[in-house]
Amino acid sequence: MITPIFKGTCKKGKPVLADSEKWFLHLCTLDGKECEFIARKKSKRKTNKENKYFRGIVVPLIAQHCGYTNDKAFGVLQQKFFLYEDEKGVKYIKSTKLDVWNTIYWEGKMSEIRQWASEFLHIYIPKPNETDYY
Repeated sequence: MITPIFKGTCKKGKPVLADSEKWFLHLCTLDGKECEFIARKKSKRKTNKENKYFRGIVVPLIAQHCGYTNDKAFGVLQQKFFLYEDEKGVKYIKSTKLDVWNTIYWEGKMSEIRQWASEFLHIYIPKPNETDYY
């Protein structure tokens, strides 16, 4: 089941929904069921431009330098920078899809990759605002 997200603001400790009618209609589908309600500050998701920067600048520069295909370089970056371990010790690669990362966290990852490329590969990867790729 797809779970909708309802946006709004918080005023004096109470939610003020942007579309309270849709909220009410959705609640009607949950009548009599145990539910979870989550309130969190809205975060800015990674944008298509950020994805284009990663796939169009970062990955190809590393691929070219290492003699890899773009897919191989992408896989190496996934293993090096997006590999995580859960509490049971199971390793997994966190998706690089748009909906998983917020902009601040994503830029932190890009900064790590640029630093690594500079120190270990001795190549310069421009920052997003230093290129006209997109």
